Amino acid sequence: MTITWESFEALLEWLDPDREVAAQRYEIIRGGLIKIFVSHGLADAEHYADETVDRVIKRLPDIRATYVNDPIRYFHGVARNIIREAMRRKEVAFDVLPECLPLHRSDGSELAECLVKCLRSLPHDKHALIYDYYVYGGRQKVESHREMAAELSITVGALRTRAHHVRVTLEECVAKCLEAGRNKTGANRHNT
Repeated sequence: MTITWESFEALLEWLDPDREVAAQRYEIIRGGLIKIFVSHGLADAEHYADETVDRVIKRLPDIRATYVNDPIRYFHGVARNIIREAMRRKEVAFDVLPECLPLHRSDGSELAECLVKCLRSLPHDKHALIYDYYVYGGRQKVESHREMAAELSITVGALRTRAHHVRVTLEECVAKCLEAGRNKTGANRHNT
């Protein structure tokens, strides 16, 4: 199926009957998708975000009447499938770090390298949880946390606790990584 202007208009209408609100929601969703793909180390995050939108548009005639959750959840489900497919193809860029995650540095610093290494060491479910927890800000963050908790069948407080545990694990991993780097640098100085 070729994506047409009419099919895109149907997507916007599904997002919200008010055209302006729908357009804003679309931009927020697409931006969130890009961050999701970046956080998973995919080199062409915008391409994958567009692929996600295309797949949702193609499925829209089948799901529109029966899908009861917030449409953003459907986009995230499609994005998870695309990530699995991409990981199987090993299209991973190892030098990309999402700006929304804590401890971010964009200067290629040792801290950023350690964070990327530690994020990769997390099990997929914990990686997804910590990313989803930090992807939005402000009012969107509150709503996202509610939706995440509902999807996991837990309270927002329990979600906050889970995210805290993952963040503590990440912080400990980053601290060990930085310490190992300092020890390695110190050992190299003594050997020269």
